[in-house]
Amino acid sequence: MARYVIDKRFSTFFRPRTKDRIAQLLTFAGVETSPEVWIGSRILIVLLFGLVGAIIPFSVLQYIDLSAYPILKDPTLPARIILSFVTAAAFSVIAGILIYMHLYYLVTERTQRVERVLPDFLLMVAANLRSGMTPFSAFQASSRPEFGPLQSEIIYVSSRSLGSESFSEALRGLTTTIDSAMLRRMIAFFENELKSGGKLAHLLETSAEEIRETEEIKRQMMIATKSYAIFLGFILVFGLPLLLSISTQFLSIFTDFQKNIVATGDTAKIAGLSSPKLSVDSGFIEAMAFVIIVGTSILTSVLIGVIGEGKILYGLKFFPPLALGSIVMFIIFKTVISGFVGELI
Repeated sequence: MARYVIDKRFSTFFRPRTKDRIAQLLTFAGVETSPEVWIGSRILIVLLFGLVGAIIPFSVLQYIDLSAYPILKDPTLPARIILSFVTAAAFSVIAGILIYMHLYYLVTERTQRVERVLPDFLLMVAANLRSGMTPFSAFQASSRPEFGPLQSEIIYVSSRSLGSESFSEALRGLTTTIDSAMLRRMIAFFENELKSGGKLAHLLETSAEEIRETEEIKRQMMIATKSYAIFLGFILVFGLPLLLSISTQFLSIFTDFQKNIVATGDTAKIAGLSSPKLSVDSGFIEAMAFVIIVGTSILTSVLIGVIGEGKILYGLKFFPPLALGSIVMFIIFKTVISGFVGELI
């Protein structure tokens, strides 16, 4: 009980409008936890991540080789405090993004599960209507365990219809618990047919056939565009790390040549060409290579999401494996090229 009280106190940091938005997302995701408790617990998690980030400059940095970065090698106390605030903010932002993305994918996965079984449910309702059942009885009898989230919502709608609400009003409430444009359109058609006294069975069968045709077209488009997504992933995981490893190795060799020439007192000539002195350290270029890989992984995952599902956030789930694979291949290519060039030199 004390834990829930603490979580609710943390939820006071959010404005009422933001709380309502998060409560709606929790409903769409099928999370039955109280919004105040959920928000408070997530704020507590974000603060804990920020605390972990804040203590990193005072604990972990002394065990890491930072010789390539003189500012971080032996920072003063004010520099450590500033760095602590930066890492705390970064860890908190990352934790907040991960929490929101987890909730977003719960909503998306639940919507997809409902839309996959929606044609079968409509056909079952139509069959019950043709057998002589009333619309309410047809909906209630069509709930099956294999329909997943849709079954629980149908049971809830049926229980509300038995009270003071009409069947149409209770059915309209289904759109507030499942975030599906397809379901909202079907319920609007069904409600209009109930009021006009049309052929409900024929409407539901036609809607189910239309949904299946739409899903088939969508599936064919995904198959057609999957080759583009595979090509983007291949370029990111293999092409980009190879080019970056060659570039960083070339810069490292070029910098070593300049240092040797300056040490021996010779003129700054390499292969008969004057060589300008480079002020960029190879360690900085290698760090920027990791930044480029991470940034490109984010953009590629977003593009894959847009190509596959038409949603920007949907593709971000591909970011961790793409970034990890690219970084691993960059380290492998850099090690192989460094050993190959070292044998030649």
